Amino acid sequence: MASIRKKPSGAWEARYRDAAGVMHARTFPTKSAASRWSKEMETDLSRGDWVDPRMARTTFGAWAKEYLATIVHLRAVTRGDYERQLRVHILPAFQDAGIAQISQVDVRRFIAELRAAGLAPKTLQKIRLVLRQVLETARSSGAIRANPCDGVRIPRAQPKEPLFLTAGEVEALAQATRPPYDVLVRFAAATGLRPSELCGLRVGRLNLDRGSVEVSEALTVVAGRTELGPIKNGVRRTVQLSRSLCDQLGRHLAERARQVGRPLQPDDFVFVAPEGGPLRRDLLHKRIFRPAVELAGLAPGLRVHDLRHTCASLLIGLGAHPKVIQEWLGHKSITVTIDVYGHLFPSLSEALAERLDEVFRQADVPPAPQPSTVIDLSSVRRT
Repeated sequence: MASIRKKPSGAWEARYRDAAGVMHARTFPTKSAASRWSKEMETDLSRGDWVDPRMARTTFGAWAKEYLATIVHLRAVTRGDYERQLRVHILPAFQDAGIAQISQVDVRRFIAELRAAGLAPKTLQKIRLVLRQVLETARSSGAIRANPCDGVRIPRAQPKEPLFLTAGEVEALAQATRPPYDVLVRFAAATGLRPSELCGLRVGRLNLDRGSVEVSEALTVVAGRTELGPIKNGVRRTVQLSRSLCDQLGRHLAERARQVGRPLQPDDFVFVAPEGGPLRRDLLHKRIFRPAVELAGLAPGLRVHDLRHTCASLLIGLGAHPKVIQEWLGHKSITVTIDVYGHLFPSLSEALAERLDEVFRQADVPPAPQPSTVIDLSSVRRT
């Protein structure tokens, strides 16, 4: 229950306890004002809308630090990306603002300014995500009643159109790529590994006798440093390798062992940078892949990731079931596989429609008439 008392100064003090039993007080010039405020606080407490006034005065910057301390579940590369969005875009706008002073209009204006500055919709979506999560940390702690990001719309990002190579184009690209990365090109197109998985693949994950590779790690770049961590979605998978690809990998590893002057260890990377260190995906694209694309005369926008798309298209062309493709590529669900590659299945759908039509045509054919028995009365003797 709230209480009101008159102070020696003549002012009126209203007091109440929050759900945790902490006493809060505020002074007003009149009794009616004190009474009205105390009733509002009691109503908010009963509805679950109460806001801790001390938390509400805490700055956005302080809540951002609290948020960063709670996202330990994220992959290092994702966390680094979120930290960058905070540092570059969000904190300069909201660093010193009291968390309760940030309104939905402030968020809308902030997003509109970034859009006017030319930021892409995908970047805007990421910025809004991080901003909303910081504000949600404050809301769930009782510092604000509602999240001002709710209801703020962002332009829909148009996904980059994937490029698909034929088997012949893959081979042309491999031949245009300087050794030993020609093996990497063929390996990527045959296995569908993500670029970070290619860079993080270690020798111990290959089983050339059985013709398989275990995909369980990815090499990413966080704040300029390479880090070996779990793969996207954390879905470990095993991909089968053809015998010819195993032979190429065997020769590649033998040459690497000769170059370093020792047998390769299970923790050694399968593919390394030209200087011998970890192979970064950004350098792989700029220094090795892009020159080969130009030399092979392929589409200028072709990325290393498009070799993953190429693997999917080749599997679909061979009649692979979407579930097999999902497991091969390591998608979290078959829905992702269908969303990305569903448009590559129309030829199979047409063939299925033709077969279904044939079934109905056969069912519509009337049964053939049975031959009737004819009696020749001329041969019957009259009596």
